[in-house]
Amino acid sequence: MKVTKKQLLIMYFTMLMLILLSNIFGYSDKNYKPKYGITTANVNFRKTATLDNSSIIQIVKKNSKIKIVGEISNFYIVQLTNNQVGLISKSYVKISGSSLQGAYVYENYAKYFATINGSNTNVRGGPSTNFKSYTKLQKGNIVQVIGKINNFNMIITQNNTVGMIRSDLITKTSLTQSNNTSNNSSNTNLNINNTNITTILNLINNARVKNNLSKLTLNTALTNVAQIKADDMVKNNYFSHTSPNYGSPFTMMQSLGISYKSAGENIAGNSNITNAVNSWLNSSTHKKNLLSKSFNNLGIGISKSNTYGYVIVVMLIQTK
Repeated sequence: MKVTKKQLLIMYFTMLMLILLSNIFGYSDKNYKPKYGITTANVNFRKTATLDNSSIIQIVKKNSKIKIVGEISNFYIVQLTNNQVGLISKSYVKISGSSLQGAYVYENYAKYFATINGSNTNVRGGPSTNFKSYTKLQKGNIVQVIGKINNFNMIITQNNTVGMIRSDLITKTSLTQSNNTSNNSSNTNLNINNTNITTILNLINNARVKNNLSKLTLNTALTNVAQIKADDMVKNNYFSHTSPNYGSPFTMMQSLGISYKSAGENIAGNSNITNAVNSWLNSSTHKKNLLSKSFNNLGIGISKSNTYGYVIVVMLIQTK
């Protein structure tokens, strides 16, 4: 059978990645109430919620007083008396006390997401430039903001490093907004996407029904994430599951507040919405993903592209 140039382009520019993840760290509390504690042994003070030795900053001595401002898995996010921030294993902390004498006032926030404004932005170990940098972030990177000391925000990065960034170096972002990069007006883009989203949803669910599978539910929050990813690919001129701004789709979902048991992502570049979905369904690996029993929700993002016509992102999850 002769393969046309158009079919070759569809094959080359339609990709799939299915990864099941477990044991993912992540700060999820909407409004954590700070508390106080004391260390029960000499304990590692870390910058990242991992047992890797590279995350160790120093040793905090036994009987040191701390303020606990959050939790990531088996770690407390803490403020020391000298205002340095980091993580300590919960196993070596006893909840005790009602204040941290000498420390600056910590103001806790209901968690929100923010983007980094500039390149090589320092994530510091405390609320001033006198503290060393734990890591550097690039423009457009997403962080979680959970609190504030003076004019520095307490943030958590996509790999669960904690630290502080000056407030004017980040901008609050919202999952309810999408920065579509086409030249049309926002309302026109929204209408285009709503129509095409319905087409994609129906094509996928019709295929599932024919195979005696339950339909997938369109998840609004996940659709917002998928739209951000589609826009990001067009704006930054790449075609990959790994975003230079957001990392892997799974890191991106986690960072933007999506909880799941399992997750997957399909991406396509195609001039025709229906052809893109049909090409997935005509591929054994793509079809296996779309017809998987491992998923019950999906999000759909579509962005106009001068290169492909459309860049399409379908994110699939099994909700918790």
